[in-house]
Amino acid sequence: ANGAVFAQSQQIESYSLDKCISEALKNNYGIIVAGNNLEIAKNNVTPAPFLPDLNLTARQTQNDTRQSNFVQSGSREETKTSLNNMSVGLTLNWRFFDGLGMFAERAKQKELLSNEQLYFRVETENLVMKLTGQYYLIVSLQSQVKLFEESLSISQTRYNHAFTRYKIGKDSGLEFKQAKIYLNSDSSRLLLLRENVKNAYLELYRLMNKPLDSKISIVDTIIPDQKLELERLLAASMDQNSSILLANNGADIKFLDLELAKAERYPKIDFVAGYNRALNESSLFPDKYNLSNGASWGFTLTLPIFTGNEINRKVKNARIARENAKIEVLDVRSNVENQVRQMYNNYKYNFRQIDFENENKETASLNLDAAMEKYRLGA
Repeated sequence: ANGAVFAQSQQIESYSLDKCISEALKNNYGIIVAGNNLEIAKNNVTPAPFLPDLNLTARQTQNDTRQSNFVQSGSREETKTSLNNMSVGLTLNWRFFDGLGMFAERAKQKELLSNEQLYFRVETENLVMKLTGQYYLIVSLQSQVKLFEESLSISQTRYNHAFTRYKIGKDSGLEFKQAKIYLNSDSSRLLLLRENVKNAYLELYRLMNKPLDSKISIVDTIIPDQKLELERLLAASMDQNSSILLANNGADIKFLDLELAKAERYPKIDFVAGYNRALNESSLFPDKYNLSNGASWGFTLTLPIFTGNEINRKVKNARIARENAKIEVLDVRSNVENQVRQMYNNYKYNFRQIDFENENKETASLNLDAAMEKYRLGA
């Protein structure tokens, strides 16, 4: 029996916060999906806007026709014709100039990649935030379990004394019944806390993508740090906060959208080249077949003269979208500063609460010792 208990205890592994985060970053489904989306964004950064299009086309058509001619004498003449055409062509189209739109398109590809990298970072930060909150929730619940175990022990001692006094006739039974009520209440609250601990572990396993029947033990690694400064936190958040970086990136993308809209006003110059080879067979001609092949090349200039005012509409909308993006950056920066200041106020308040609670703990311990001694003496 002792060996079985020892083996069971060996299976329960202690986890620190760092270890939980490390496993979650490797196995969490949300991180895996975000990583795949990042790979897609990397694949979308290509030199395609600067490269030509090369296409091969092939065609084969065949036609068999039977024709009956009826003359006035009543006789009928039958004729049959057949046509067979085959062609193969290779065409190249290379845009040399499009109002610098190709450069804006290439830059937009890179900005979209940067955007996806930031989304991956946000997903990672959100996971770490959720995991950390769940970790410290378990630490807090486990501390409460210990507290209520002590409270239950006190209630049990009180009940035992009251029961003894009742049995020997020194008490009417009222104190014994009250002690039983407190004992039952503490037992019920302790049972509920233990269930909350189990459920909190299940959520932690989900975030780490571990089997829900896993067995690990969370150790308290909370280390209060009173060295944080508000000004340094604000400066770091303005430079490193993911929401602000995403808003800035969005503004850059809107600027590139404006450049792409403006590029439609400029002429486009394309170099076009091709090679064609064709074979024609026909029963109508005396030749057995004819074969043609040859190359062609040249330049195409396309200048937009009138497009129903569509280009101007796109440019106006792109300018408005860019202004909105700038305003969004200011709004996000304001929200982040507000959140940092509120969290810092809570941070300072909690340290004051720690000092108060430490003092209360010492006083409560002394009061408990004095009360228990009086109770033992029958008071």
